[in-house]
Amino acid sequence: MLNIKHLKTLLIFWILIMQYCVFSENLMAKKYYPFTPCKDRWCLNKERLKRQKLIELAERKRGIHKKRDPLQLKIRVFQGGLVSDLSRMENQSIALHWKNWGIGQTQSNYQTEGQYGTKYESTTHNNDLLYTFGRDFNLTLGVSLGNRGKAIVQFLEHYYQSEQVESQGFHLGTGMTWGIFEILIRRSSLDYQYSDLERQGSVKLGKDLKVKSVVWSLGLGLSF
Repeated sequence: MLNIKHLKTLLIFWILIMQYCVFSENLMAKKYYPFTPCKDRWCLNKERLKRQKLIELAERKRGIHKKRDPLQLKIRVFQGGLVSDLSRMENQSIALHWKNWGIGQTQSNYQTEGQYGTKYESTTHNNDLLYTFGRDFNLTLGVSLGNRGKAIVQFLEHYYQSEQVESQGFHLGTGMTWGIFEILIRRSSLDYQYSDLERQGSVKLGKDLKVKSVVWSLGLGLSF
């Protein structure tokens, strides 16, 4: 059994260990938090930044890693169209968004049949500029301009073609966020006009092809 002398020795040894631990913790606190707490509204901007950096350094030393902020990138795709007895209009769109702004492209395919069996076809590519308001529930406005496409008019055995197109339009859409996904709906109002339709031998049709459309599209978005 331990005598009184041994017990006193163990007690003194234990007290020294505890003092060393307290001293070490104080040194760590002074090293990683060498400031006096203050309310952010009373701190200067430089002091707040310094304070934040020291806190992040202390957290990294202790194995605490701050969660990374999302890139705020979104990819959205749309598909929509209109079909009647003699006409068909299809819109396909893809857009890349960063924060509130987005750029994309819409392809419109148009087919119809007129009098005397005349057939009209066109494929038009439009560049879109978009802006989004809101997060969980959002509203997107956009403008569309096109300068690339091809139109064909078939009359009997004659084919008139043109790549001279002017196009403009507007987009209005809304959506709801669900995790990293978005469910979207959009209304697109687009106008096209193809001029200088001619067939082989430089024979011109003498009439422009004008197309006006209002198309509703469903879309899906993915956030990063």
